Amino acid sequence: MSKRNVLIVTIALLLSNAMSGLDSTIINTALPSIIADLHGIELMGWIVAIFLLGTAVSTLVWSKLGEHIGNKRSYQLSALFFVVGSFLQGLSPNIIFLIVTRAIAGLGNGGMISLPYIIYAELYKQPRKRMQVLGFVSASYSMATIVGPLVGGYIVDAFSWHWVFYINVPIGLLSALLVQVFYKLPKPKAKPHVQLDYLGGSLMALGIIAMLGGIEMIGVTSWWLVAVVWVIAVAAIATLVRVENRAADPIIPNRLFRNRALVTDFASSPSSGVRSWPS
Repeated sequence: MSKRNVLIVTIALLLSNAMSGLDSTIINTALPSIIADLHGIELMGWIVAIFLLGTAVSTLVWSKLGEHIGNKRSYQLSALFFVVGSFLQGLSPNIIFLIVTRAIAGLGNGGMISLPYIIYAELYKQPRKRMQVLGFVSASYSMATIVGPLVGGYIVDAFSWHWVFYINVPIGLLSALLVQVFYKLPKPKAKPHVQLDYLGGSLMALGIIAMLGGIEMIGVTSWWLVAVVWVIAVAAIATLVRVENRAADPIIPNRLFRNRALVTDFASSPSSGVRSWPS
């Protein structure tokens, strides 16, 4: 790839990174208007939680899918999920529909925050240059989270809360289009076909959903129902460990936990650990 193409692809991926940061905070200033219009204040917490849940569930799956169908296609698919989810959120006629479509956007967001780091590693072979680019990535995300409430407040006052979600659509489409046109990949070498770890991915999703869902249910429903959900979470994760030991291409390879530096990074700062894993 030429330097021009590398620069354009980098900008496209920075757009997705900034869009993810913007979406995580812009929603806060729009919540009062959303609840006033759609009602369902008892479900307000799920508007934020379901997006984070979708992101947590899908992050590893998108990274693994990229190994099978290519990081370029995987990124474009995740961007499509995010764009469709954002558009449908703007059309939401009730709070349940908003929560469901926000989950779809969260699933796409998982790929949009993980796959760019893998692509950066492919674009920038020199470690020093790669770290410079990752510095721009952190700066763009942080800046987007800071300006998010300001942008959200302006949009709600000047237009309506629907445009808080619609704003993601052209940005997401532009990012995916730039990647499609300018990200030129060499022809990959033939690899032996290994089936995607569907069972491991399903167990991981079930465990995370049950765990975070149990936390959200504390104080809202009876304690025994929360206990049942947590038992499901523990059982799913325990089964996941056994399944991953036998899987040909596991979603979470056990060798990662033998990497002392990576485990220390996870323990000290889980978010930075997830971001550094793919790279």
